[in-house]
Amino acid sequence: MGDVSTLTVCGHDCSYCPAFGGSSNHICPGCNIAKGHPWWGVCKLYGCVDENDIAHCGVCPDFPCKLQVNHYDPDNPHGQRNAVIRTGILAYRARHGDHDALALLRKIKDIEK
Repeated sequence: MGDVSTLTVCGHDCSYCPAFGGSSNHICPGCNIAKGHPWWGVCKLYGCVDENDIAHCGVCPDFPCKLQVNHYDPDNPHGQRNAVIRTGILAYRARHGDHDALALLRKIKDIEK
């Protein structure tokens, strides 16, 4: 199985981020290591998960909420679509666990290549 340490509270896998791999102008240790302060600023989702003492958005009683569904880069033309995909990943993660969610996310990423 994969390394679940790169699986974030919002359903993203940092290992696909160019800043995480050092192949961009930005360097980021990953959302979990940065504790909600990735290279681009402060992550409101990480703060919410931390404040509510839950593992990730998918296990929140308010999931899916507007904050989570609207959490995406507005400059990315696929941002809203990606947020919806992450919503599905989080629901799957809540039911089947981190390893299965990471495997599913990586299958999706392989299809997109």
